[in-house]
Amino acid sequence: MARNLDNADIKLIQMLATDGRTSISKLAEATGLSYTAIRNRIIRLINKGYLEIKPYVNTKILGNIAAIIRFRTKNPEKLAETLSKCNKLLGVMVNHEGVIAMIYSRNKIEIASFISRLISLDPDIEEYYIEYGKIPNNTMVPIRKPDPKCENCIYYQLELCSGCLPLLRIKGNNKRK
Repeated sequence: MARNLDNADIKLIQMLATDGRTSISKLAEATGLSYTAIRNRIIRLINKGYLEIKPYVNTKILGNIAAIIRFRTKNPEKLAETLSKCNKLLGVMVNHEGVIAMIYSRNKIEIASFISRLISLDPDIEEYYIEYGKIPNNTMVPIRKPDPKCENCIYYQLELCSGCLPLLRIKGNNKRK
């Protein structure tokens, strides 16, 4: 158990993991703590990095082509840090051979461009291996930083991205007055 977490914090995290939309009033009732105490605990857990509350979106909207990429690099921690800033990242792991990352996109061309951009940003990458696949339909993926101008995002730098969510256009919305 992480330091500074008590049983009420653990119960609160478990309840939020079950339903992140649970009201603070219901959380207070279930834990026996006051509304203010629950609110303060949530803020403290977020500020300490123990908890994040973020939306999940269906891969039908964002793309369901996935790639597991194994990188051999001289500086795996640096590469893992760069990858962790990407909104399309599903997971990253550093091991004795390098870095393993899983990303998703709308198509393989975007993934190939992503890797090319990553290699241009990190000269320590010695080699990589890609294995493509498909994320099952109706899988939900997190939106980490929904800022369409996230300068840290590799997709944004490639100008492949219009933000984490695609732009939805309403028919007839582009008429000039």
